[in-house]
Amino acid sequence: MRCKFQNIKGVDILDTFLTILIGIGIIIAIIAVLVLICFLGVSAIYESVFGKRFEIYDSPLLPDFNDYPGLESEHVSFPSKKGYNHIGTFYHHKDVTKFKGLIVFSHGIFDGQLNYLPEIDYFARRGYKVFGFDNTGSHLSGGKSLRGLPQSAEDLDTALAYVTEVTKDEKLPLFLFGHSWGGYAVSAVSCYNLYDIKGVFVQNGFNRCCDMLTAEAVKRFGKWMLALTPYIRMYEKMKFGKAADYTAMQGVAKATSNGTKFLILHSLDDKSISLTNSVLSNVIKNDNITLITEKHKGHNSLDSDKAIKYKKKLDDMCYDELGKNPTSTAKREFYQKNADKKTYFEIDFRLMKIIADFYEAGCK
Repeated sequence: MRCKFQNIKGVDILDTFLTILIGIGIIIAIIAVLVLICFLGVSAIYESVFGKRFEIYDSPLLPDFNDYPGLESEHVSFPSKKGYNHIGTFYHHKDVTKFKGLIVFSHGIFDGQLNYLPEIDYFARRGYKVFGFDNTGSHLSGGKSLRGLPQSAEDLDTALAYVTEVTKDEKLPLFLFGHSWGGYAVSAVSCYNLYDIKGVFVQNGFNRCCDMLTAEAVKRFGKWMLALTPYIRMYEKMKFGKAADYTAMQGVAKATSNGTKFLILHSLDDKSISLTNSVLSNVIKNDNITLITEKHKGHNSLDSDKAIKYKKKLDDMCYDELGKNPTSTAKREFYQKNADKKTYFEIDFRLMKIIADFYEAGCK
């Protein structure tokens, strides 16, 4: 009788153990499914933003090269690390016979080198040779898509390897100019390779790619998107490897320790890149870094005050006429028909002189 009771008790313990084990397995399976759903959701959102090209015609209004008399250009192509070609351009002013230095431009997302013709013309007139290029999947360069935020620094590294080789006999001091996505690129590029760069201007750049993506997701969908941050990091890590972890702060630290000087500008009212996520707020200050803040310049902080007001007025007119979600074609036609390009592309000469003086100091 005693042995029979012990056997029954042993069976009960085994049944209980199996029940617990099955329960744990179900919980693990549910968690695994939730993780997979979150990861697939993040990857789908990521690719919906970055998994496509942005052509020249996606920009509602671009500066016209013909509006800058005296500015001359030489178009070139150079291979990317992925096998397609980047399209770049060397710019100079026809009256300049001896260059002070070479300035390499890195553009913002959904833009290309042509968006920066006003700034390029300004520096060309001041005696610089300027190099602009289109990033992966942007405007005239190859690539099926933008790929993601870390791509801008990789593309800049490729461009710098090219221009330093083809201009090595000229022995020109090298400078960088980067806005937004390009502001991250010119700051983080030293994580790839150290170049002999005399000065870097950063205009409204961001520090960390993942933080920017999370901030944009929270802005669009709410704070619950913070829970997806690990999945964003995981997806970028799978796509870009160690480059996904490169930050502007790390790149600036490496470059400044190598003697490169930085001039970093950010506007406090920038709605695209918050001060919290900016390069300006995240760098570790040292003697090679100069910081400038503006209060009311927005994301395109080198626009003149007149241009800022005019663009807002034109945007309001566009949406009043075409509705809140006009097609890119309709928007482009509206701006081409109604915009006064001289006012629209007017730059802030006070800030431009500060940048020019910064570059001048690096020429000495």
